[in-house]
Amino acid sequence: MRPTLTLLALSLSLLLVACGDEAPAPAEDGASPAQATAEVAAQAATPEEPPMPGGDFRVVAVELGTELDEEGRVPRPQDVFTTVDTIHAAVVGVGSSPGLTLSARWLLEDGTPVAKAGQALVPDAPTVTTFSITQPEPWPAGAYRVEVAINERVVETRSFRIE
Repeated sequence: MRPTLTLLALSLSLLLVACGDEAPAPAEDGASPAQATAEVAAQAATPEEPPMPGGDFRVVAVELGTELDEEGRVPRPQDVFTTVDTIHAAVVGVGSSPGLTLSARWLLEDGTPVAKAGQALVPDAPTVTTFSITQPEPWPAGAYRVEVAINERVVETRSFRIE
């Protein structure tokens, strides 16, 4: 037997020994033991999303650009940048909350992280929160995205390109 098959056979044997000799009892809802096991495995494999804060705060706009106005908004939104631009994301929120963390995660198209920043807020009126990225060397050309999250739960995503 090849080592991989031997290891697999040994693992299955240990699993059977660990489970015992008794057949699993049917689930209360009438599902078969295999269905019940599959449901438990699916629940374990699906990570829970972080909780949303109390209140009715929500993100209504994410503007990308190379400059900000006096209110922290992007006066000329764009989705294509040069390799030497500083890129700003103005996140417009409305509603209130007793407290939350608003964050921006900048990523390459393949999901490789570029930068992340967060700000604690206790909003009670419309807000504009800005996040910016820059670097001393030119940005590599390609596709990027920024994910805006409330308490680590992504609520908006904006794609952009650097050319």
